[in-house]
Formats: sequence, structure tokens, C-alpha cells
Amino acid sequence: MTGVAGDLKFAFRGMMRKPGFTLIAVLSLALGIGANTTIFSLLNGILLRSLAVQNPDRLVAVYAIDSRSPGDLPISYLNYKDLRDRNTVFSNLAVYSPIAVNLTGTGEPRHLIAHIVSGNYFQTLGVMPVVGRTFVPEEDVTPGARAVAVISFDLWNRLFASDPQITSRTLLISGRTFSVIGVAPADFRGINELYGADVWVPMAMYPQVYPAPAWVNQRRASVFSVTGRLKAGIDLAEAQGVMQSLAAELAREYPRENRQRSIRLAPVAEAALNSKMRASYSRTGTILLLISGVVLLIACANVANLLLARAAGRTKEITVRLAVGATRWDLIRQLLMENVGLSLLGGALGLSIAQFARTMLWPMRPPAMRYASFRFDLDFRVLLYTFGVALITGIAFGLLPALGASRIDLATSLKERSGAPQAWRGRWPPRAILVTVQLAFSLVALLGAGLFLRSVHSAMQIDPGFEVSHLGVISFNVTDQGYNEARGREYRRQLVERASSIPGVEAVSLAKDLPFGVGGTRTVLLQGQDNTLDGAGHPTLTSLTYPDYFKTVRIPLLRGRDFTLADVSSTPRVAIVNDIAATNLWPGQDAVGKVIQFAGENIPVQVVGVVRNAAYAMPGEPPQAMVYLSMQQYYFPYAALYVRSSRDITGTLAAVTREVHNIDRNLYLDPETVETSMRKTLWQQSLSATLLSIFGGIALLLSGIGIYGVMSYGVSLRGREIGVRMALGAQPGEVRIMLLREAARLILVGVFTGLAVAFAISRTLETMLVGVSSRDVTTFLVAPAILAVVAAAACWFPACRATRIDPSRALRAE
Repeated sequence: MTGVAGDLKFAFRGMMRKPGFTLIAVLSLALGIGANTTIFSLLNGILLRSLAVQNPDRLVAVYAIDSRSPGDLPISYLNYKDLRDRNTVFSNLAVYSPIAVNLTGTGEPRHLIAHIVSGNYFQTLGVMPVVGRTFVPEEDVTPGARAVAVISFDLWNRLFASDPQITSRTLLISGRTFSVIGVAPADFRGINELYGADVWVPMAMYPQVYPAPAWVNQRRASVFSVTGRLKAGIDLAEAQGVMQSLAAELAREYPRENRQRSIRLAPVAEAALNSKMRASYSRTGTILLLISGVVLLIACANVANLLLARAAGRTKEITVRLAVGATRWDLIRQLLMENVGLSLLGGALGLSIAQFARTMLWPMRPPAMRYASFRFDLDFRVLLYTFGVALITGIAFGLLPALGASRIDLATSLKERSGAPQAWRGRWPPRAILVTVQLAFSLVALLGAGLFLRSVHSAMQIDPGFEVSHLGVISFNVTDQGYNEARGREYRRQLVERASSIPGVEAVSLAKDLPFGVGGTRTVLLQGQDNTLDGAGHPTLTSLTYPDYFKTVRIPLLRGRDFTLADVSSTPRVAIVNDIAATNLWPGQDAVGKVIQFAGENIPVQVVGVVRNAAYAMPGEPPQAMVYLSMQQYYFPYAALYVRSSRDITGTLAAVTREVHNIDRNLYLDPETVETSMRKTLWQQSLSATLLSIFGGIALLLSGIGIYGVMSYGVSLRGREIGVRMALGAQPGEVRIMLLREAARLILVGVFTGLAVAFAISRTLETMLVGVSSRDVTTFLVAPAILAVVAAAACWFPACRATRIDPSRALRAE
């Protein structure tokens, strides 16, 4: 260890003597390590960090599964109560659901995320408050009786300046006064971190705050998340068997609601992200981590080239060390310590880059993470990862220069040598190989960036089935102010009336769902199938729309009619289907006039119109069947006002928001252009394109520096040869062509190697691209051309400098 400490001390003295070399090497490594640390810290915060609860390994998430609906499903509140009371494997079973609430009485209305939870929620998780207390059982018994709340540590700081007397304060939530009884710990924002809680309220307060209170008492309404703490001695497999038996009992007792449904248990970490989102984020993160690894490899190759060049200039020093008794191992250890010292400095600077980069990247998060409470601290895992990357980098890419520098023939080296070695001509020395690898990896990064940029551009050109330009939405939820159905309907009527009066507004309507945000699915039964229990039916997207919706968004009506104000709750139910639903449900027939029903609802619904297919989740999606229902006949407290403008939509949307805000100044309104909504659906492609463009730019810069260094070094080694050539009559242009021709070999090999690698792995990106092939010809032509131009420019300057060598000086030096 004494020898290692001495080597490190000597290494840092050497760095101080060569500040230019040290600066370039450390910056190169910092860029590569910083890119890796940035991506890893994001993945760590989202996918790897454990929840801030007591013994998280004993907590499990409880999901419903249905053979007719793939994936994990939430659980109905009535089923939860039966599972809670009958199971023998959980010491506690808690229920929760994130909801949006409106906070008033503190200036402008604030949109908060509340978690409505069972009274045993905090007890189940083992979370203790930092101030006050959590809920007691009697606060979760009588609906609407106990308006109490626990607030997050962050809200306590932001809204109440960490007031120690917070338990004497109140909050005005959704028009109801709640007494604050406690403050949660700083690192706890709930189990579902996609919707980090600002406030928790007991489940019994659902009549005041839950957006669809009727669902609470519907056994088929799968809308609540459930988590449980296993009893001592019970493992996950045993609990799974017991819960499946309970699910079978409920299916026998309530066949209409629970038939073909069962229970699946999973570690509680899955509750923060559902399996589909976890797979999506894991796939995106893995690709970005691989690309950032490519950037690190390019940076390491750059540093290895610098070390090889430096070792060539230290031949005399190394020879003398060997002559006075140093062993080869002593030299290798010394050189490796110098490399490790550079890597550790690069790692420290890389942490600072990662800290800054995370701050820049978080605003680019996907829409689903708008309210996420993931923490991206530089915790022990991130620090250990960065240290490990720096250490491995220093050893792995310093070993080759160290071995080469220490492999010296002592007798020959002590003699005065008459000439210098040739550059790469006729052979492939390590420096040339490293540059070739740099070029290949740079091309892979550039091709990835090009594919995602093309994907974003292509997706924005796809016709979503309606006209995006000059269209905006204003979302709202009248539950925020505790409106009943009558007040909610009156608010909507005034909303449409006032918005229509704004200059520049061409059309106005309402819909339950935001653009590219339709997610509600119901099982459609054709006439005569209303009593089936064997799974017959057609799971179909559904939404609610107001009269003139199709005119406002400009979805063409193909047959039949639109909804009218006369289609109210007291008249026969009507529906409009899209073209693919009409084709699938009634092939070869006219859908207009047909009658359907929905599972669990014994009410006939007549189809009165057919409209063109549209995109309901993202541009370019496969066509999906859709059934539109009249908003006049079904009531939901949340909706979106759609506004079509003849002018700039941003200005019109602001004017409409100001006007309708006068109806109720305490109601939170959220305006957005539909173009913005469309871009948000492409977050995966946009984020990948941005990061890959940055990584590709860094890779291109490092590769340019690398090939410039190799070319300059080769010119310096061949100074005598070039001088002799020019003395014998070679023209400067001929010398430049000779050097560029030799450099072109490196460039071509690097480009073709990169193309082969990119072509081989391109299929892994297929599912992430929209409207463009993973082997897009344009991208595979433009990216290599850009790289070749940059590499050629990096070669041009050393080649030009070579032609300025004075032949007489070169000959005298020999």
C-alpha cells in the first residue's frame, strides 16, 4: 500500500507538470463518465430506489387479473374489503388511489395530488409522521364525517414555512375544510410515486373528493390500488395461493362482477410503476445507458491515445528507471496509478456534470411523470457506480499504454538512435485501431440520434384523424369545488356559452378525455348478448362527447348524425362509433340503427352515427375501435373544453381561459394546445433524440480530436521522411494527398465497422420508432457523411502542417 500511495503522489505531481495533457484527459473522461452517471442516476431514482417504508421486503402489491383483459388491474373497493376481512396472510391490507384536488384559500387555485387511503394505510407501511399523527380507525368509518388530512413534508415547507403548529391549521380542499393532523416524512410521498402525494385524506371522505363517488360501491369498478404487509413466516408464494382461493370464493359469490377474475401478488416496488410502464422505461433507459457507454468508450479511446503519445515521449525516463533497478511491474503499477488518478478526477468532475444534466433533463420527463415524486439524489448507489466506472476505466484503458511503455529493450534504448519509427503506414498500431473504434462508435451514436429525430418529425406529420392545428383544450374537474351533478351541468353550459363568445373562436365543444388520452374501455355486447357470462363481448374504447365535438376537432361524420342537446338522460341512449368499430361489430352491414349494451349495464344504446377513425393514444397507432357516448346522457365531473380558433390558438386559448375563469375563480383550469399534447405523446422519441444528439455530438467531437491527434502524431514521427520527399521534389499537394489517403483508410474502416454494428442492432429500436424504419436509408446515408466530413477536416490540418516542414532542418536534425 505504501508503494501505491507513493505512485499516486508521484502521478498527481506529474499531472501538475503537464496541465494541458491533464486538462484534455480529465475533460474527456468527465464527459463520458458524466453521461453514464446521468442516465444511471435517472434509472436508479425511477426503477431501483426502494420505498421509504418499514421493511419494504415484507410489503406486496395486490392486483386483480382478468382473462379477458391482459395485464394487472386495480381492485374494486368492495372486493378490497372482503379480501381485507377474510385473508389470513396479511397483518394489514390497505387501499389507496391518487386523485387531483383543488386547493383554495391561499391565493390562486392550486392543483394538488391527494391520495385517498384507508385508515390503516400508514400503519400498514410503517410510516411515522414527523409532526402530529396519522389516521385512526374511527376516521375511516362514516362517509364524509371526518375531514382530516396528513400533508407531505414538501407541502409543509412550501405552503406553511415548516410551521411547528401545523396541526392547528386547515386546508380548503375541493370546497371542504380539512384539519391538518400530521406531516409525513421528507422522503415519503406515497407508494405510487408516479403521482407523489401532497396530501392524504381518509377513504371515508370519498363523497367530497373522489371524482366518481358512485364507483366506490360498484364491485366491478377496478379503480383502487391495494398493498399488504405479510405476516411473520408467510412468504409470497404461500400468500399467493391463499389470495387466489379467496378470489375464487368471490367469483362464486358474485359471478357477474368477478367471474374469470383472480389475484396476483408482486413486490411493492412494482406499485410505483405498472409492468407496462416499467418495461417501457427500462427499455428506453437501457438504450440510453448503452449509448452513454459508447460515449465513455470513445472518451477512453481518446485518453488511451493521449497516454500512448505521452508514453512515446517518456522513453528515456522509463529506460533510466529500468537501468537503476526498477522492475517492469513497478513501471506498470506507476503508469496505472497515473491513469487511475486521471479517471478519479474525471469521475469527480463527471458527478458535477451529472448533477447539472439531471436538472436539465427532468423537465423533459414523460407526461405520465408530470406529478412524479421520484428522487434523484446522488445516493450511495450512484456514488459507488461512478467510482466503479472511473476505477475500471482507469485500469482497463490504461493497461495497454502501460504494457507498451514498459516493454523496452534496455540495451537498445540506452544507445543513441538515428531515426524515428514510421507512423501507421503498412500496419495497424494501437493508436490507429483506437481511432477506428472511436469512429465506429461515434457513427452508432449519430445513427441513433438521426433515427429518433426522423421519428419525431415523421410522427408530427402523421394524420391523427383530426385537425391538430388551431385547436386547444382546457381541462377541469368540478369535483375540485364540490359541485353536484346539477351544478356541474350548469357550469358546462356556461363554459360553452362564454367560450363561444370570444372573438376568433370558430367552434367549441366538450369531451371527457383529453386528446391522445383516451383510456377507458368497456365491454360492448351486441343485441341479444346482454345476459352472457362466458366472456362474450368486445372490449372497446369509450368516451363521452358534447354536441359539435366532431365539428370542433374536425373528425368527419361518415354516416348518420351527431349528438344534439336533445339527447339527454331522459331520452333513449345513443352512441356514435368509428369506422373500424362499425366494421368489426357489424361486418358488411350498416351500423346506424344497430343496438348495443355494455356489460354490467342493462340499458340499450342505439348507434346513430359513424365517424372516421382517429388516434386515441398517440400518432401512428394501429386503428382502434371506439364508441362515443353523449355527455348529456352520462355525467362525469371532469372534462375538457375543446376550442377551435381562426387565429393563433395560444392567444385565443389564453383569452378563453380568462373569460371562463370568471364563472368560478376557485376552479383550477389547465389550458394546452393540442400540438403540445401531441408532442407529449412522443416523449420517448423526443427524449431519446435529444440525448442521442448530445451524446452523438460529444462522440463526434471526441472522435475529431482523436483522429487529429493520431494524424498530428504520425506527421511528427515522419518529419524526416516528409523532409526527404520534399527535398527530392515532392510537391506540397502530393504530400497532402499521400497523408490524407492513408488517413482515409482509417476513416473508411471506422465508418463501415460502425455501419455494420448499427445495422445489426437497429432492430431493437423498431418498437420505439414512429413512421420510420430502424434501417432508414436517409439516416444511414447522412450520418456517415457527417462523420466522414468531420474526420476529413480533422485530418486536413495536420496534413497541411506537414507540407510546411523545412527539408533542410529535417535533414540537419538527422
